Amino acid sequence: MRLRTSTPRRVAIAGLALATAAALTACSSDEENPRGGEPASETQTSETAAQSAPQAPVEELVLAEGEAPGGGVVQVVDRQLLQEAVDKLVADQGRQLMEDPACDKVSRLETVSNHATTDGVTAAVRYKQSEEDETEHRFGIGMVGERLDEFMDRSLYEACTTSRSAANPNVELKMTVADAPAIDGTEGFRVTSDFITTQPDGTRALSRAIAIHGFARDTTVSVEYAARGDDPAADPVLPTAAGALDAIYVAQMEKILNAE
Repeated sequence: MRLRTSTPRRVAIAGLALATAAALTACSSDEENPRGGEPASETQTSETAAQSAPQAPVEELVLAEGEAPGGGVVQVVDRQLLQEAVDKLVADQGRQLMEDPACDKVSRLETVSNHATTDGVTAAVRYKQSEEDETEHRFGIGMVGERLDEFMDRSLYEACTTSRSAANPNVELKMTVADAPAIDGTEGFRVTSDFITTQPDGTRALSRAIAIHGFARDTTVSVEYAARGDDPAADPVLPTAAGALDAIYVAQMEKILNAE
C-alpha cells in the first residue's frame, strides 16, 4: 500500500499507540510549539464483544509481519523503548491538563498506553508514501488483555468538544467522536483530537491525532495515526492514510475474533 499525495506541505508524524496520550500531555508543556497527540455501532453489543478471551497472549494477537493490509511493515516495539514515554504519561495523568473538566477527564484516563511496558503490547505499521517519495507513515497498535471501562466509554469522549490547555493558552483542543468500522462481535469508536497552536506571530498550526478504540474477547485495542499541517482549515491526514487506519483496525480486530 502506497500513500500518495500531491500536497507536500502535509507532514506525517509517528503514530505509535502513545500518540494520542502524547498529544494530550503535550498541552502541559510551557513551550510555544508543542508537537505531540458507548459502542460505536448499535448493532455491536457488549454481549457479543464479551466472548471468551483468546488463549494466546496479547503478544501473539497483535498483527504480525505479513498480516498488515497492503503489505505494511509490522514491528513490535520493545517495551523498554517506551518506558520514558509511559513514565511521562503517568506523571501527566496526575495533574490538570485541560481547562474544560470533561476534556481534562478524558486527557487523563487510563489507556492502553499505561500498559505498554507491563502487560500490554505496542506495534508499529509502516508504509512509504510512494515509490518516489520515501516519507514514512507510521500507524500504531496498542493492546491489553482486559477491558478498560473508561477508555471504552464513548460518552466520556463525546462530553469533550473544545478546551484550552491548562498550562499553555496558545494551545486549543477540539475533539470529535465518530463510529469505528462496523465489525460483528466488537465494540468501537473513533476519537479525533485536533490541537491548534497559535504562534507568537499569529500563525496557527494543527496537530491531529486519530485513535480508534476497540474491544473484543476481553481485549482492548487502540489503533492510531497522527499528522501535522500548517493550515488548521485543511485536513492533514491523507485520504489514503485514513483508509489505511481503518483497514489496520479491521484486520486487527478480526485477528482477535478468529484467535483460538
